[in-house]
Amino acid sequence: MTILEFSLDLPSHPDQLMKLSEDYENLPKYLPDQLKSVKIIEKNETETITEETIVFITLLKRNIVQQASHIKNNDNQLITEIISGPAKGTKIITLFEKNDSGSRVSFQLDLKLNLKAKILQPLIIKYYKMVLTSVLYKMNSHIIELESK
Repeated sequence: MTILEFSLDLPSHPDQLMKLSEDYENLPKYLPDQLKSVKIIEKNETETITEETIVFITLLKRNIVQQASHIKNNDNQLITEIISGPAKGTKIITLFEKNDSGSRVSFQLDLKLNLKAKILQPLIIKYYKMVLTSVLYKMNSHIIELESK
């Protein structure tokens, strides 16, 4: 079990960031080189199940297909659990909170990897942090750009 926790302060309102975070099929536009596609497989009032194609580059370029369950736990929390693929069982809790400068977005990642992927654990942890941070900064820039028009 590997736990990674970190947070970011951004000037956008938490509701705006949460709304963009739940727009799963548009997430690849924030990470076009790493996240090739996101398809919604199933959706109901409480849960969205997606299939994601991720490009993971280490020594080799490799496409990873995984499915994830996304649950909006309340107005400011998303819980994502990887339900298939090499990171099956991984859980990411994202909390969007208002602060004086706009938002604090906090992540708690409980990384689970299959035996084959265990050797890449340090790279995968670094990758998750980079991806989550990059997506949020790009979403924040998108919100600021829309507001300035």
